[in-house]
Amino acid sequence: LLLYIGADIQDSDIPHRTKLSQLIVQQFQKEYSKMIGDIQNALGRLSWTSDIWSRINLESYLAVTVHYVARGRNRHLELRSRL
Repeated sequence: LLLYIGADIQDSDIPHRTKLSQLIVQQFQKEYSKMIGDIQNALGRLSWTSDIWSRINLESYLAVTVHYVARGRNRHLELRSRL
């Protein structure tokens, strides 16, 4: 599909699926570390909420959200949430 859409794209420009998987894991670890640092530097308390649900085919889901206050780039207080 990429080769069909992009006239300038060569086969060698498309990364292998294992490379894409590796890049996704690296990006997740980067964002996770950033999130942990952000939460550890939160001002005051953290508020945690959770929700559990399932689809009709019994496929289950769990979501955990944290809400907290932090200083923004302009030094104003911001209410932030992370899922």
